[in-house]
Amino acid sequence: MATPELIQSWARTEAFLREARTALPADVAAEFSSQLEQFVEFLAHNELSLAFDTLLGIVEDAHCAVPPLIQPLLLAASNMGLEQQRQSLAKQLASLTN
Repeated sequence: MATPELIQSWARTEAFLREARTALPADVAAEFSSQLEQFVEFLAHNELSLAFDTLLGIVEDAHCAVPPLIQPLLLAASNMGLEQQRQSLAKQLASLTN
């Protein structure tokens, strides 16, 4: 059974992922529309890890790493305890803001 703390954590992660999704450029969203449909399905079923991986894959494939997109992904990775992805995104964000 999910605890209230876990449910709050899931809600934070989902909010971060939705924020990142809204930061995708329109042309990238159009190009990756089928993957974004999967992303929405994953969110609907609380498959946050799969949603994260899908969105990160789009960012990597489209080479569209910009701070408004990377920051919420970094926060989502941190909230989910995905340390390797968090470190990678933190380095990427640092290189974009320097």
